[in-house]
Amino acid sequence: MRDVSAAQGTAVFLDRDGTLNHDTGYVTSPEQLVLFPGVPEAIARLNQLEAMVLLVTNQSAIGRGMMTIEGLESIHERLAELISPYGARIDGIFFCPHHPQDGCGCRKPKAGLIDQAVSRFALDVSQCFLVGDKRSDLEAAQRASVPGILVMTSSYSADVVKAREEGKVSLDYVADSFVHAVDWIEQQIMSRGNRTGQQR
Repeated sequence: MRDVSAAQGTAVFLDRDGTLNHDTGYVTSPEQLVLFPGVPEAIARLNQLEAMVLLVTNQSAIGRGMMTIEGLESIHERLAELISPYGARIDGIFFCPHHPQDGCGCRKPKAGLIDQAVSRFALDVSQCFLVGDKRSDLEAAQRASVPGILVMTSSYSADVVKAREEGKVSLDYVADSFVHAVDWIEQQIMSRGNRTGQQR
């Protein structure tokens, strides 16, 4: 039996485009949101573990005038519709709407989105994880002292591996897919629970 209490206080930060769904450049309509196979089931597993699932996503299409905040909300409503039949849910969404040249503090690779979530939910970053496909995702995780997991699911992923080999970014795990990333996270949570049980 799973010790779901091992995940209490745990949050898993998820990038969106290229991690959960195909990255088409700019996803600006609900119809363009196409999830990778197994994503809804994998999110449901995190929910079952009682880990908080939080989306942290750069959405510069808003700052570029390609989409409105209302449009983004419709895309995230579509995301909820796609995963809910599997018993899956997103517990919070944090997004950066700014243009890359705006100099904001929330656009990844800065840690602003993670910091917002940590503050809102009083999270312990040492108990959290971040899953992403781009260097900016993993650099944000590194800046926030959150363990980072790279998924090899986009055209940007290989560049992150190269950056790690050059010592420019640190990774805690490299997964072929989001499903495999969740496999690893589950192992970490379960081993944490076993250690806690042994100390009781």
